[in-house]
Amino acid sequence: MIRLIAEAWMGLTAVMRALSFRADWDQRVNLTAAGLVRSFSAIFLTLPVFWFTLQGAVRLSAELSPGANFTYSPGEFLLDLVRIWLVFPVLAVFLTRLAGVKHRFVHWIVLHNWAVMFLFLVQALMFAFYLSGIMNAQAAATVYTLGYFMLRIFVHVRVAVSALGLPLGAGIAMGLIPVFIDFMIIQLLP
Repeated sequence: MIRLIAEAWMGLTAVMRALSFRADWDQRVNLTAAGLVRSFSAIFLTLPVFWFTLQGAVRLSAELSPGANFTYSPGEFLLDLVRIWLVFPVLAVFLTRLAGVKHRFVHWIVLHNWAVMFLFLVQALMFAFYLSGIMNAQAAATVYTLGYFMLRIFVHVRVAVSALGLPLGAGIAMGLIPVFIDFMIIQLLP
């Protein structure tokens, strides 16, 4: 378990370096096949964080819309886990081949997985402020819908640009495509 936490720390450090435009982010993570597999351990570390954010989101929705019945079933939880952790790697296979950078596939997946963990931690911090009473419901909704949305786009674009080594325009497109496909999937889910 300690090794897993240490690897997560190194992954989060790599994400912070990529977000701060540092080219040495790749010195912090294992970019081999074993590192690719281990980067999916972020799933297990984020499960409680994900559950916490969902509970905060349900409570926030209930406060903003009194009388509405907001629930989140275990099936919806599993469906969201699949959407978050499995759709991107499948999409990345096609996108890296399309862009001619399939040799950077592992770089993108590894950095992306740790970036997802980073984004979950940011969401948890936002909902912690709301649930503790530091932020009211309106402020929390504004921060979540605007602030988190912009942060998510920035993180995905920076991860794509850093990991794929593409020119800026192509890197931005590669970072935005998965985000917009994810938004479309969310709209299609019940």
